[in-house]
Amino acid sequence: MSSATNLVVVDIGSTRLRYGRGTERGPVAVRAEPTRADALTEQLLVAVEDVRARSPGPIQGVSVSTTGLVDAERGVIAEFDANDGTRRYDVRLAEAVEDAFGLPTAVQNDCTAAALGEYRFGEGRGYDSVAHVTFGTGIGAGVVEDGRPIRGERGYAAEVGLFSIRADGELSSTGVRGAWEAYCSGRGIPNFARQLLAEGGEASSLRELDEITALDVFAAADDGDDVAETLLDRIARYNAAGVGTLVNAYDPGVVTLGGSVALENAEWMLSGIREHLDDYVLAADPPPVELTTLGEDIELYGATAELLGPRPETSSVGQAGD
Repeated sequence: MSSATNLVVVDIGSTRLRYGRGTERGPVAVRAEPTRADALTEQLLVAVEDVRARSPGPIQGVSVSTTGLVDAERGVIAEFDANDGTRRYDVRLAEAVEDAFGLPTAVQNDCTAAALGEYRFGEGRGYDSVAHVTFGTGIGAGVVEDGRPIRGERGYAAEVGLFSIRADGELSSTGVRGAWEAYCSGRGIPNFARQLLAEGGEASSLRELDEITALDVFAAADDGDDVAETLLDRIARYNAAGVGTLVNAYDPGVVTLGGSVALENAEWMLSGIREHLDDYVLAADPPPVELTTLGEDIELYGATAELLGPRPETSSVGQAGD
């Protein structure tokens, strides 16, 4: 596409829907609003119309990044986990946009989108293969090879959060025992903390809390709490094992990290993985592990990259003005 590219790019999360205009330089004029899980299609159509009304030129396509299980070929969210704990099934986003506006529409999983964003606009520039790992409520990833996301037979490739980093672990996720995200995600860290507290009698400020959050664990460790420090030491090694397994499986040129847990604890995440990664990878020289530079817009960058096509020789990451 030319420098006059105008796309509608949307990222649907469980709690927030963010959207803007996609250009050759990435997303611009981004807006955000609470996700309405009971009206995803209608909310998307309103967002598309809003961007169209503000665009300086004709809109050429729509690209949607979304949490949940995605059938990219049909442009359908097969399963969406709403913030209230309910689920929505078979949400036909592409069909709705194409019927309403006659615009080509792509729909993909948010972790896949993030990897595409890194490949074209972020730390993945200069590499043929890029892996991006998102540490949020769960752990997810996307892997891009020569500009194409690796999807798998059913579109579930790179479900790295279900890598079993403790084969005999008592914690599980979606039925997978010892799953990485059961121990190291925003949801898993508190569960792991409660397990350690139940197993031992050591004094800890965490025992005084009715509900433990990942933020509480990091704060307690900063205050010198021995249980919290032990917990985070183990999580650091588990994170290295998870990233090492990803490296052994996909052989990326670079691994980038994102998501709230990584972005809010960047130094700890990077140092822990880098310290232990050699213990878990086949390669004599493991790939670099970096924090994403695209911030919370990474999925919108990825949605843009999905429709831009092959990566040019050089890309500019800076956002363009209107």
